[in-house]
Amino acid sequence: MLRELVNLPVSMARAAIDLPRSMQRSVREANELMEVSRKQLEVMRRQADQALEQAERMNELLTRVVKLTEPIERAQRGGEYVGERLKRAIFGEEGAREEAAIEAEIVTEDVEQSANDADRAREKADEAPDPER
Repeated sequence: MLRELVNLPVSMARAAIDLPRSMQRSVREANELMEVSRKQLEVMRRQADQALEQAERMNELLTRVVKLTEPIERAQRGGEYVGERLKRAIFGEEGAREEAAIEAEIVTEDVEQSANDADRAREKADEAPDPER
């Protein structure tokens, strides 16, 4: 019992002495955890920024693809129109043949112009700097 009476105040004194150190250690660990969390948040923000930049580049590339395909689509529609008119001219009414031939020539010129536009657009796209670099 005497031993407990002596040990108890000594233990309390030891705890009182260790308390500031343990508090300091707890505060330091909390600060370190907060620093690690801040760094992780910074990495996540950078990754989000990179993902956004990549999405913007993809959008630019898709825009370029659409611009390149527009003249090709026009040429295709013109070719279909010419084919239809030629069928009518060959298999249709006799009097409409001459008119269809004239229209076919006009549409053929439009198709050639569209093809030239598509070539120029492709050349411009090839010359343009690649946004992925």
